[in-house]
Amino acid sequence: MAWRRDRYWDPFDLMREIQEEIDAIFRDMMRGPRLWSWREPEESITTSETWREPFADIFDRGDKFVITVELPGVRKEDIKLRVTEDTVYIEAQMKREKELEREGAIRIERYYSGYRRVIRLPEEVIPEKAKARYNNGVLEIEVPKKNPTKPETEGFEVKIE
Repeated sequence: MAWRRDRYWDPFDLMREIQEEIDAIFRDMMRGPRLWSWREPEESITTSETWREPFADIFDRGDKFVITVELPGVRKEDIKLRVTEDTVYIEAQMKREKELEREGAIRIERYYSGYRRVIRLPEEVIPEKAKARYNNGVLEIEVPKKNPTKPETEGFEVKIE
C-alpha cells in the first residue's frame, strides 16, 4: 500500500505554512510606503509620491497634551491638522516641479512627498480649543484635556542616615 502525503500529518507542513506567512509579511513591507523615494534617471519624465511618518513627542502636562512633530522642508500653508476627541491627524505635503529645456524638448518633472501621522491620545480632549504653532520645521500642538488630571507630586525627599 502506497503512503499518501495528504492523508497523514506531516510535521513539515507547519514549517511551510510559517514560511509562507513570513514571505507574505516581507512582500507587504516592500510594497508599502518607504522612508526614501526611488528616482528614475534624469532623462525620463517622473511623477513620484512618497509619504513618511514624522517623528513626534507627546507630553502630558496635567491639563493638556503638548505634541511636537518634526516636519522639515514643509511650508506652513501645506500642513493639514485635524483634532478629534481622542486623535490628532497630521498631513503635510511638499510639491516640487522642475522644468528642463534641452535640444528643443521641454520636460517637466513633478515630485510629491510629505508626512502623514495619526496620533491616538490616551484621554479625551476638547478639539475646538486646540492650538498649533509652526516654527523652523517643528509643529507644536496644544490640546486641552476634557477631564484634566492633577500632576503627580514628586513626594518628599528623605535623607538617608
